Amino acid sequence: MYDFHPYFTSDGSVGLYSPIYNDIYHSATGALTEANEKFIDPIQCRKYLNKYQVKVLDICYGIGYNSKSFLQKMYLLTRPYTASLYTNNIKDKLSVYTNEIHADNILSRISVTAIDNDKNLAFLSPFIKTGEQNIKNEKFDFEYKILEKYLKNDKNIPKPKIEKIINFLLFEKIALNYPEIFENKDIETILGNKEYSRYFDDEIKAVFWHYKYTTGNFNPFEYNQSFLHNIYYNHVSKCYKKRLKRYKLQDIDFNFKTGDAREIIKNDRNTYDLIFLDAFTPSKCPILWSYEFFKLLYEHLEYDGLLLTYSISASVRNAMAAAGFFVGNNFNPAKNKVIGTIATKNKYLIKYPLSKFDLGLLKTTAGIFYHDENLNGQNEAIIERRNLEVQNSNLMTSSQYNKKYKTL
Repeated sequence: MYDFHPYFTSDGSVGLYSPIYNDIYHSATGALTEANEKFIDPIQCRKYLNKYQVKVLDICYGIGYNSKSFLQKMYLLTRPYTASLYTNNIKDKLSVYTNEIHADNILSRISVTAIDNDKNLAFLSPFIKTGEQNIKNEKFDFEYKILEKYLKNDKNIPKPKIEKIINFLLFEKIALNYPEIFENKDIETILGNKEYSRYFDDEIKAVFWHYKYTTGNFNPFEYNQSFLHNIYYNHVSKCYKKRLKRYKLQDIDFNFKTGDAREIIKNDRNTYDLIFLDAFTPSKCPILWSYEFFKLLYEHLEYDGLLLTYSISASVRNAMAAAGFFVGNNFNPAKNKVIGTIATKNKYLIKYPLSKFDLGLLKTTAGIFYHDENLNGQNEAIIERRNLEVQNSNLMTSSQYNKKYKTL
């Protein structure tokens, strides 16, 4: 049976555990919050409204929070919406109809290329719930018990959501491009399992079952005319009828590729505006954090593009710099904390440069990066090679550097 281990994180979004890596895919304190803070908020999405096309490469797509959060952000920037205002002392709610679409916005298409080893997770991504209020995890059927201490069922913790229109859009693209989803026994078993039902959106599931058992072939236009009159009419059909001027649902490309990201990207001739690198930690999955892999990503990034990752590892940052990137901190002013790393070819896009301490750390054994010359090595061999380099190095250790730095 397919291994599927979901749980609710503290912000009401679903996280996953990987038995293979004995690790979690997402922060236990908030999976969707993490996606927004570490991958979307630093981007300054508004500037992409002035591009004709935005191309995104999502490495280790998982259940899609990074891509879905980006699509949602762009959708919210380009749709008309109703803003709520309050008077000084009287809580009279006034509605003001506004529209953030400006005449100089030319965005016409967003293209997402998603890569992961697990196609089932991509297939499940449109069904995943967010914003769940009752986040009690009744049991964990996996060994990663340590995450329990991070989980808080606190009503004061914000519960962000992915808008349903984004999940519908994603489901439509998957259904059209990968119709084998309707014949996938693992997907059928998981969506039909009552134990997992609390993690999935019932309406998106209903769409899946409808087309699996009544029509056989997914046709979004037939869907608009018929099934939307049932459970989905009020939400989705409005978006289709109004046909937003600058951000049409049909102007989204979603391409999912299964397999080794190194091989897939080597054979890819595209360059990207945004690269999300969300692989498992370098100490467990170094094949996607090597110097050679960053050289490959450098070749696939536009000059004004950004590579974003959650990792702040000195070895990762040193590999990025050696590959030609300008490297900076993803700094969260609200938390007064560095929460990730940003790399680019254009140094003027670095808002928070690495500190003097950060730069010094790159010159210690902590900054020794992973090597994978032919981009086909195995994790264990790559880790072993780096360990030997660290052992035989004459560089200062990170602990020695910390002590020396404190005395300066």
